[in-house]
Amino acid sequence: MHLHAARRTHFDLRIQIGTTLASFAVPKGPSLNPKQRRLAIRTEDHPLEYLDFENVIPAGSYGAGAMIVWDTGTVSYLEGSAEQGVARGKIDFQLNGHKLRGRFGLVHTGARADEGSKELEQWLLLKKADAHATTAGSITADQPESVLTGLRVDQLAIMKERVDALQQQAAALGAPRRVVDAAALHPMLCAQKGAGLQERGRYYELKLDGVRIVASRDGRQVALRYRRHRSATESYPEIVSALRALVAEQVVLDGEIVAFDERGRPNFQLLGRRIHLQRPLEVQRAMTELPVVFMVFDLLALGPYDLRALPLRERKRILTQLIVGRGRIRVLDHIEDDGRPLMSFCRDNSLEGIVIKRASAPYRAGPRRSDDWVKMKCEREAELVVVGYEESDKKARKLRSLLLAAHDDEGRLRLRGKVGSGLDEQTIDWLLHHMNKMAIKSCPAEGKLSSHGKRHWVKPTLVARVRYLGLSDSGVLRFPVFLGIRDDVAPGACVLAPSGEKVGRAMEAAPVAAPAAQSRDDESFIIKASEVVVRASLSRQSKVFWPELGYTKRDLCDYYASVAAALLPILRERPIVLVRYPNGIAAKSFFQWRAAQTTPEWVRSLELDEQAAAKLDKPVKRVFLIDDIDSLLYVANLGCIPIHMLGSRAGSLAQCDFLTLDFDVGDQPFGAAVELALSLREILEQLGLRGFAKTSGQTGLHVLVPLGPAIPFPAARSLSELLGHLLVARHPKLATMERTTEHRAGRVYIDTPQTGPSRAIAAPYSVRAVPKATVSTPLWWRELENPLDPASFTLRTVPARLAQQGDPFAELLDERPDIPAAVARLEALMAATRSR
Repeated sequence: MHLHAARRTHFDLRIQIGTTLASFAVPKGPSLNPKQRRLAIRTEDHPLEYLDFENVIPAGSYGAGAMIVWDTGTVSYLEGSAEQGVARGKIDFQLNGHKLRGRFGLVHTGARADEGSKELEQWLLLKKADAHATTAGSITADQPESVLTGLRVDQLAIMKERVDALQQQAAALGAPRRVVDAAALHPMLCAQKGAGLQERGRYYELKLDGVRIVASRDGRQVALRYRRHRSATESYPEIVSALRALVAEQVVLDGEIVAFDERGRPNFQLLGRRIHLQRPLEVQRAMTELPVVFMVFDLLALGPYDLRALPLRERKRILTQLIVGRGRIRVLDHIEDDGRPLMSFCRDNSLEGIVIKRASAPYRAGPRRSDDWVKMKCEREAELVVVGYEESDKKARKLRSLLLAAHDDEGRLRLRGKVGSGLDEQTIDWLLHHMNKMAIKSCPAEGKLSSHGKRHWVKPTLVARVRYLGLSDSGVLRFPVFLGIRDDVAPGACVLAPSGEKVGRAMEAAPVAAPAAQSRDDESFIIKASEVVVRASLSRQSKVFWPELGYTKRDLCDYYASVAAALLPILRERPIVLVRYPNGIAAKSFFQWRAAQTTPEWVRSLELDEQAAAKLDKPVKRVFLIDDIDSLLYVANLGCIPIHMLGSRAGSLAQCDFLTLDFDVGDQPFGAAVELALSLREILEQLGLRGFAKTSGQTGLHVLVPLGPAIPFPAARSLSELLGHLLVARHPKLATMERTTEHRAGRVYIDTPQTGPSRAIAAPYSVRAVPKATVSTPLWWRELENPLDPASFTLRTVPARLAQQGDPFAELLDERPDIPAAVARLEALMAATRSR
């Protein structure tokens, strides 16, 4: 939704229909009151790239005037496709934006508006009654700012002159004309000490719990880089859009990307769900579900000027005039001279701490640290080596505390305390399982600790992260809390000392030993789940699940651990239906559509909407979401052998990521399904689409066709049915779409109804509950050109295959096909087939 100060100030609603943006001028803007209807005049379509346009259109051009992105997000069409809605004059849709959320409608009035020499369609924009509707206030008056830059449309109109003036100020202050190479820049770093809470000439800022980013813009070229220069540009497209919307054409900014929790506090755990996203579709969804903000605290370059030599107070003064709003890019504020109120605020709100900066200091690039910037934490965190544990005297608890140590300046391992707070029963079980294998007779560290129970010593190989308030004079942790086990930190890198001790450089991190050379047999690629799981408690692992083969629950968990890297990107954010075999494949099984009350909090779940529940003919359910290996192993431990997934994702349950054609061979050989799949591949190539084939894990074959974002299920279902009919027309003796078995006449059944909001299919790499423990295995198309035995892909063989050949489904969710163009080509193929 643009706010456009043209000849008349108005709003422009732009919604994607096909591959373009249908545009509607809304003179009075949107309303959240269901009783108010707003005139919406359909204007010319725009390209999709126009979504993020925010600038001043120069005088003399069509639409001259300032235009801001007043709101942005995703649109879902609720009653048929958008094209069908336009044709019938009634478009029902749901918006998931920063300001506009919930159901809306566009209704054609049957009239036309005469604007100049053009007659334009008149529609009415209305808000449907739902949880997001309100009769109070006016959202356009209450929130007039851009969601990109935080600017009002009147502010944007004068920003060009302001930027020119700021560049002149920088030059007058002595900033040299010099290019700042952001790609080679080491950000300025903080010292651990060197400043107090009451110092004149110091700025006191919040220490943000985010990721450090140096952002640069040169015209349309924008780059985001982490502290160690790794690119972050693809991970945060909303920040890239906001940078492009800045009036300054050339700029280098230093700051942190932050995700805020419901209380407005920086939350690294939330941000962690975005940091590692790479696939465009996942990133696009996360932009709405996990929004981030770029909090800028320094300005390094503006236009042709290098500002790094200027005092911080001047850099900040220019920065606060350059970025004035509260959009996706904001300036981090500070207080001067006295940091005690800010530190007290951090303690009261469980924030990390503060950064103290000298106002007169230039920007000193790292990696050397200077006390011009000093960080002060409310609580401290550190990695320490686990050297043993104390038994508990309580029957209900097996372990009282872990015994911890760290290295001193001379490399000696010294006891630094013990930690019991923060240890839950599942973590204790995992720790005891591992520590019992590492038992030694004596303490491997120097020093003494008070004793409250029987002690056991272990080899110093595990590293624990703890939070603590400080160290005693003797170097013992004060009020430590266990945070977790770190498998990415070497024991030799753990250095900790009290303020009275002298600490030099940390010992070099010991390299992780490479695994011994292994033979290329099936077993060598099985990862042991017990070696990777932290939160999921694996119980009764020796229970036999496949009686004929002797495979156990442990074998199932180890298998899913081995394929997790390929499976989890497909499952992430996707509703999962469990089929549980708690006593193996020979005993009773049952579907589980709801997460039980005993499900751990860290296993995510999702409430299906009422429409989806109605199609299941069941009350609203909370289904599982499997986002990490802990959750995957948790459901495997429940006896969930196959994993069935829906074609939608959380936040877009009415939209379909891919359609599925299921080739059910019946009494035909597997080669019949292969012939049809290869024929389908030829058709898809003609349409500009791409297919991904996998075995069903039983006797059939699945082909998944990715559709990209925002495709409603009815449209996907129609496309799958057209493809099915075209295949039947080409292979009438081999294929059929007859659902009744007796009418199939021995032909392969093409099951197109598998594409639906409540239809679940076996996930790629899902084990099947059949005697041979076969797996629904992704295939390379070249493999289908030769004889293939689907029974050869089993729980034992697939991990080795995946390690050796890679994942054929790695690009499944990256596809962005032109669906309208594909449909048009398909209709032409159907017409040509009928004319024969």
